[in-house]
Amino acid sequence: MSKVVVETAGWIRGEVDVETVEVALAYETADPYAVRVHITSAEGRRCWTFGRDLMADGLRSMVPVGEGAVQVQATSVLTEISYLDLDGQSTTLRLPWWNTREFIRLSQEAVARGDEHCDVDSWVMALTDQES
Repeated sequence: MSKVVVETAGWIRGEVDVETVEVALAYETADPYAVRVHITSAEGRRCWTFGRDLMADGLRSMVPVGEGAVQVQATSVLTEISYLDLDGQSTTLRLPWWNTREFIRLSQEAVARGDEHCDVDSWVMALTDQES
């Protein structure tokens, strides 16, 4: 199993204020369609999981891409990821564009877009933390 991780700093824009956070962008070939955004802030840790294609498409769009709980868009120097949680609260994470672009480039180097396939056995083992 191959893994890509890019660590960076970001900014969370909530309903009222802005907070600096630590972010780790993670991609695992065992789950080739998904990316994970691990966010560490003063409030604790959280993880957002969504489609790699959504992030890649959002990096090329100056308008929000995505119709569900997650939307991604590029600005001149930032990537904005908006996340709508189950309580209806929206949070926007802003990241340096070049870090998210490098992350997508590395993930597509590991598994090219369109060449994804899911090894269900490996996925289940990774999900349950079992070794083969």
